[in-house]
Amino acid sequence: MLALFSGTRSEPQSQELVDTRSAYFDYPRHLERARARAQCEAAERREVYHCAHLLTARRRVKENAAPLSALYVDGDGAKPGPETPSPTAIVESSPGREQYYWRLSHPVAPEVGEMLNRRLAYGMGADKSGWDLTQLLRPPGAHNHKYPDAPLVVLSEMTNEVHDPDELDRLLLPLPQEEPKEARRARGFARPESIGSSPDLSRLSRRMQDLVRHGNHGEYETRSDADFAACIAMFGAGYEASEVWAAMTDPTNGISEKFFEKGRDGERYLTLTIGKAKARAEVSPSRRKPSRSRARRIYKGAARA
Repeated sequence: MLALFSGTRSEPQSQELVDTRSAYFDYPRHLERARARAQCEAAERREVYHCAHLLTARRRVKENAAPLSALYVDGDGAKPGPETPSPTAIVESSPGREQYYWRLSHPVAPEVGEMLNRRLAYGMGADKSGWDLTQLLRPPGAHNHKYPDAPLVVLSEMTNEVHDPDELDRLLLPLPQEEPKEARRARGFARPESIGSSPDLSRLSRRMQDLVRHGNHGEYETRSDADFAACIAMFGAGYEASEVWAAMTDPTNGISEKFFEKGRDGERYLTLTIGKAKARAEVSPSRRKPSRSRARRIYKGAARA
């Protein structure tokens, strides 16, 4: 299926589209019908878009994405550099802004095409949201009403260039490593300036009180799991970061064992552990007193991040 989408701007230069319409056409049997529909929508001064890839059903969702025969990127002002493969087609959506297509020698699975799109976009510094499945791009012949003069969308270049997706996979730069939000929050956590004495643990469950006071004795697979579980439980019970730090570094508490064992690295280890626990508690404030199995899963996920 070939999908079209259109709408009108609620007011000039507004980002909001109203009176939206979607239409689906069998491809390639009803290609001319789709072309006529796009021209009709454009004549009504509507914003006209097409889904950048074909669909397997009449709904524009990722689950319905058909294999990609071409890759695509919304340049949003960015241009392909010498390290970017030459695009097969370039559509100028407005002066100085282009949308790019790379014809493939054979179709690829939607998730493979999406990842190649993303690597192309990041490699050329293009729109970070203009590469995913179900992406809407502008067809040539319509007008871009985002601007007062409503410039015509034009096909500015079309070549016979064909790209082997396996070769592109080898040539394109890998994606930069992206830290999960929780890891970024943890990285920004610092040791409190004032710690004070170890807090009263009565707000914790009996099991967690025992864990803090006596340390891990087989309840958790590792002491790291136990430390993280204790921190999570304390934040869940409403303790401040300085209180958590005090409890975890009190030599009379068994939970401090790994902190002291690490010597000079103890502070870095605990800063990371408490920071991740605090970030997790902020993401899921309703989570309280995790079970041993849940805390173990939480820790492992955070550790991988």
